[in-house]
Amino acid sequence: FVVVDTIANTHKPPTKIGNSLQQQSSSSSTLDNSNMPANGSDRDEQQALLSLIQKVEGEEWASTKKGWKLNSGVPVCEWEGIGCRISVNGGSTATITSINLDNQGLSATLTSELGSLKDLEELNVKGNLITGSIPQEVANLEKLFSLDLTNNQVSGPLPQWWGSFSLNKLFLAQNQLTGEFFHNIYSPHLQSMQEVRLENNKLVGTLDGTTIMQMQKIETISLSQNDFSGLIPGFQLGSLPGLKFLYLDNNEFVGPLPSQLAQSGKSSLEEIWVQSNSLSGTVPASYVRFDMLHDFFVDGNKLTGALPLQLCSAKLNNDFFNTLPPDAERNYCEYIACPAGSVGKEGVYPCSVCPGGDAAKLENPYLGKSNVNLQCSAYSQRDILRIFYESTSQRGWSGGSDWDDSTKDVCQMTGITCDDHENIIKIGLKNRNLSGTIPDAIGFLSFLETLDLSDNNLEGFIPSDLRWTSLTRLDISGNKLRGVLPPLLCMMQELNGNGENNVYYCDRIACPANTFNTFGHHGYHGEPCQPCYDVQAPEEAYIGQKKCSNRQKPPSDGFDWKKEIETLKESGANVNVFSKVALSVATIALVMLVFLLGTRCMGGKSQPQGRHERKQMLRQRAVSSDSGSSSSGSDDDEEDPTPGYSDDVELASVGSATSRSSRNAMDLINQHKGIALSRPQKVKKAISRRLPQAQGIRTSFSNINVNSRKQRLKGSRRSIDDGYDGVVDFGDDDMDEQDEEEEDASSVENNFGEEGASVPKKKRQTDLLDIPMIS
Repeated sequence: FVVVDTIANTHKPPTKIGNSLQQQSSSSSTLDNSNMPANGSDRDEQQALLSLIQKVEGEEWASTKKGWKLNSGVPVCEWEGIGCRISVNGGSTATITSINLDNQGLSATLTSELGSLKDLEELNVKGNLITGSIPQEVANLEKLFSLDLTNNQVSGPLPQWWGSFSLNKLFLAQNQLTGEFFHNIYSPHLQSMQEVRLENNKLVGTLDGTTIMQMQKIETISLSQNDFSGLIPGFQLGSLPGLKFLYLDNNEFVGPLPSQLAQSGKSSLEEIWVQSNSLSGTVPASYVRFDMLHDFFVDGNKLTGALPLQLCSAKLNNDFFNTLPPDAERNYCEYIACPAGSVGKEGVYPCSVCPGGDAAKLENPYLGKSNVNLQCSAYSQRDILRIFYESTSQRGWSGGSDWDDSTKDVCQMTGITCDDHENIIKIGLKNRNLSGTIPDAIGFLSFLETLDLSDNNLEGFIPSDLRWTSLTRLDISGNKLRGVLPPLLCMMQELNGNGENNVYYCDRIACPANTFNTFGHHGYHGEPCQPCYDVQAPEEAYIGQKKCSNRQKPPSDGFDWKKEIETLKESGANVNVFSKVALSVATIALVMLVFLLGTRCMGGKSQPQGRHERKQMLRQRAVSSDSGSSSSGSDDDEEDPTPGYSDDVELASVGSATSRSSRNAMDLINQHKGIALSRPQKVKKAISRRLPQAQGIRTSFSNINVNSRKQRLKGSRRSIDDGYDGVVDFGDDDMDEQDEEEEDASSVENNFGEEGASVPKKKRQTDLLDIPMIS
């Protein structure tokens, strides 16, 4: 079987032009296939390609291209933009392996018929007018190596299942894709991906760290200019050995810059773009481990503090300074972000210091603040209320509003409460039809203690700037807010009860997405957030919900392999060879486990009866020897007022006989948790089998610990007359006899209070040596 490739692909790494990434197109060339005979599937492949010719615009486009007509007389492998692989096996056959139509003015939608091109390895239609969604049939192509739909109008959800184990490049940037980033950890493409480009779309949700960990070959992850939220999974991203380019800018990520992104020995990143998010905290000192880092942008976040000095160097972000004269003064930290109390046009060098000295840092506390006019923030209370009103009055407030009245005193405005010094301490706007987003400026009302924005139509995210206020009560329930709560907001002392007993919970501020309760938060009411079983799109999963249409967990009929496999097939996730192998291995492992357990159980019941009888004789002699020196009888049926105790700890931890004699039962009870009353019949048997020479009352099966075995063996040998010449065996089958005795014993209720164990009203033995200890 001989294969002759007729295409030559050249895949070049991404190059940076300005503030955007562009992938250089792959080139293709076809050999002369005019003498190649058509195979049996030639007509089917032509029809699959012609499914791209749609409407009048498509026909006009096809009229200018070579081939691209049914029965045109031109072999399909000679059509413009088509590459084939010729195989010789008793005759020449050809299969389509590539479609390269980038920037050709094609107006079409991707059709499911393209999924019939089973040998397709490359599909490149970037820079055209492609609309519609990505068919699952295309995503299922098992030999697909590269898919480039960049700069089109592709819409619909991003497919979660891609059927190719060799998919290397997935370029879907500058479209209108919706949905979430990959979260199906079993999708084959995760194992082979090297470059994934999804910037400039409408993707939402959080990044699944478990999925990211499957992408061990990834080098480039570009998710810029979407609507992602939540925390950056730093540990998982930092564990990827080949990751070089990470672009997460212009999203809604919150929380700190993860220090574990720079793990020792795995810091291979060369470019990190996280600007224009809502990240808080400081820049980790561990980032100095990035020896290869040359682009690092963090401006436009809520980061505070100072940059690590070791991170500030001439090699970082030097693209900005190529035009500076060599003798110009340089501040390398400003290359990364302007310091707090200053502002830059782009948040980086050159930076202008805000007037007011240290006081200006209170209103401009963030690194990398940007303003085209180089204006620093200096908000009055009236300014903040005006900004808030403009941001939340897209549909007008119900009942009217006086917040836009510049002549009215701030403390007299609707919903405002001030203290004696005219500082705003409360804003109450519950159920006022607020619509829009919560502006960041609200966080600079330093004296604000209560903020109630519940039951409105607010959208967007919770600003982390609220951590600068004095809030003790915050209610944003009953809105359409998304994402997760900023961690630093959850850590605010006294906010909705947080910090009490050093306990902090984000759900005290708002129930997470896809959960609910009557109040929309755990708060002071103590009602936990319950799961909501609505099937919600990621962009409709709101935090702080007070209700959901489906509160009951759907009934489960158990796991059905056939049903699950059929579900996979219906969703396009065909069960491949890998899945079958995994299923087979799991089945074999289960069978072996059952076999081993069965063998162990059978082995425990097949112990020789002679050994069991010898141990019974041994114990009877021990009892008779002890009864001669004891004033009480040794009959098993004799009533004994002494309660029995069971200690979960090993007897070896109690110590020697000397140390035990100085401790009473209550000391033992108060020191060890989990002590329970033993069964009465077992107590009586234990008492009747006490050992002589001050060894104490104990069962011969108390523990299998090595030290307790030695103690029991020594005590038993001292109690045996030399008349028994058999072999004494205290093997593992002691536990079997213990199980037999426990089957005959009845249970006793266990009731322990804070002051220790409560015992029956009968006489209590206080000497530890007289208390039966049954493990």
